Amino acid sequence: MKNKISLTIVFLIIWAPLIGQMPGVLGINKIAPQGTSLGANNTSGAVGIALGNRVIMRGYVDFVLSYADLDLDDLSGHDTRFQTNSDIDFLFDFSPITAETHIQINKDAVKLEQAFGRYTISKDFNISFGRQLTSLGYEGDEPTDLYTSSFAYVTDVAMVHPGLSELRDDIVNEINRKDHIDSDNTRLRRNYVDGIRANFNNGKFGFTIGLHDGYWGNADDFNGDNIAIDIAASMMIVPGLEARIGYAHQSIEISDADKINNLLDDEISQFNTWIEYRPGNLTLALEYDKFDLLGYDLWDVMVMGNYQFSSLFGLTLRYAHEDLEIQNNEFNSDRITLAFLFSLTENFDLNLEYSYTDGDYDNDGGNLDEVYVEGLLSF
Repeated sequence: MKNKISLTIVFLIIWAPLIGQMPGVLGINKIAPQGTSLGANNTSGAVGIALGNRVIMRGYVDFVLSYADLDLDDLSGHDTRFQTNSDIDFLFDFSPITAETHIQINKDAVKLEQAFGRYTISKDFNISFGRQLTSLGYEGDEPTDLYTSSFAYVTDVAMVHPGLSELRDDIVNEINRKDHIDSDNTRLRRNYVDGIRANFNNGKFGFTIGLHDGYWGNADDFNGDNIAIDIAASMMIVPGLEARIGYAHQSIEISDADKINNLLDDEISQFNTWIEYRPGNLTLALEYDKFDLLGYDLWDVMVMGNYQFSSLFGLTLRYAHEDLEIQNNEFNSDRITLAFLFSLTENFDLNLEYSYTDGDYDNDGGNLDEVYVEGLLSF
């Protein structure tokens, strides 16, 4: 399997640039991004359904038929189900004051995803406050922001896929962190946290620094034991070539008893960096993460290639590796994803994905097969 993975990476590196140079009528001839979005005011001028002069509504309905077949260590079984989620966002523009409210809806609950205000001090500088998306990580938090149906890393997939709840709980229980990391509501990436941020964006360079009452842990107050910070910077080196780097840190309040029970540290941190190249219809991305999870280490790497052959069809090939050290055990995974993306209309996409994960958990190997058929309606 390791040889197959290596060949796939070589194929991706060679195949994607060659595809990007293909002549003919298939390409859309997209214009490469001219500037970075980090720290920018993306509320003013946003596209959506106008509800009056100052309010924009947008959102999506996402329904997925998913199949998962897990055979890893003593975890085994298969799961097939439909999942439906919806998101409605309201954007308010009373410049220099803007605000956004994001509401997530599924069969189990209606949740406040994001709710924040922003004061624009100058063309390049603004301050945002409220419940906002964390700033680190290449992938977006919404299905409309992804190049596939699933997230890149198997730990993230396990957190959100109901059929992989045993894998999720096994990892969380193994590191003995259930009282400190909410496995039902907290992910390693793309969390929604309360706080305040200072943001700068002049197009070519973006910068943000935030202060929060929590980033990963079960914190709902703001004191010396739960303070979290994040900082990120981005540069558009040339049009279409963007690089980002960021760091986040949170202190967790833990009891003396938990410290005795092998909880070695009371801090969580993440270092993240990625680079993306988008010369028109081609997108190439490379990402690296390094986490310190209360004394235990996790690092991962992701490489992805996407090509939009036409306004109708796009293809994504992605590889992700994770290495999680849990006490005396290790969880390693290599995940390959192939996704076929069809834009049937301007507002409706049909996505087909197959992902294969080769895992090694506590010296026992195994694998995970996933199939997704997704219909995504955006408005």
